[in-house]
Amino acid sequence: MRRVLALLLLALAGPLHAAATDAAGWLARVGPALRSLDYQGTLVVVADGRVDTLRVFHRVRDGREQERLVALSGPPREVIRDDGKVMCIGTGDEPVAYDLGKAGRWSAALAVSEVAGMRGYRARLAGEGRVAGHAAQQVEVIATDGWRYGYRLWLEKSSGLPLRVDLLGEGGRSVEQVAFTELDLGATPSDADLAPSAADQLMRVSRLPAPEASPPGWQVPAPPPGFRLRAARPLPGDGVHLLYSDGLASVSVYVEKGKPGLRGGATRQRGAVHARSFWLDGWQVLALGKVPAATVDRFARTVRPVGDDG
Repeated sequence: MRRVLALLLLALAGPLHAAATDAAGWLARVGPALRSLDYQGTLVVVADGRVDTLRVFHRVRDGREQERLVALSGPPREVIRDDGKVMCIGTGDEPVAYDLGKAGRWSAALAVSEVAGMRGYRARLAGEGRVAGHAAQQVEVIATDGWRYGYRLWLEKSSGLPLRVDLLGEGGRSVEQVAFTELDLGATPSDADLAPSAADQLMRVSRLPAPEASPPGWQVPAPPPGFRLRAARPLPGDGVHLLYSDGLASVSVYVEKGKPGLRGGATRQRGAVHARSFWLDGWQVLALGKVPAATVDRFARTVRPVGDDG
């Protein structure tokens, strides 16, 4: 469901600006419009050989933004957002609510709207088309090197609403897709549409971890161009979780105590997400992210204790 949410971030926008004439102008409409439009529709997410279908409701009333996503395929799941809180149902033992700080508030959509100023990306207008019966302008966010993925967006002509978003791998090949198959722009969801199905309401609130003020003890001395350390938190046994990002793509690096004498490594892939792990000298390292395999491999191979020049 987190993967669906991450892609959905790019699929929420609305009318606020005059018609854009270039790629940056189209992308600039995404962030402000996130909080402006009422709509409801059906999304299809294609990733890792699977097709997931979700019903989406979004409403803004008196400055209060509400949203509900309901899975129509697979196990029963839903996500309900009410301004600064989001509750996930069906992804654990009980409903869980999370406070959304600046780092956790649909940041991918806001990030892609500012991609023109990011290292490693360039945006351009592409062709035109139709999605879910709506005329659309295509905008491509192209990765200028092999360290990150690009995006292709279909933006509804009159409002700028992204109707479809493709994640682009090597050679511009689509590795993930999220698209509306049916969309009613301007339709205001009812209170019942936005209400969680669980009898219990928000049961516990967890704040997203803030970056550590003190040095984390481990670092990646030379991450790929554009990536920098955004957050770090300690793990038991002198371990650490490091979060690196270029503002759009991100990689998590976990360093934890391992079994003495264990050596080796492994690679894994699930759709667009790659993972690389190593076991060496009593430590285990795992790097993973929605980035190309070479990117997580570099993070996993080069993480070092702070002060280690070897």
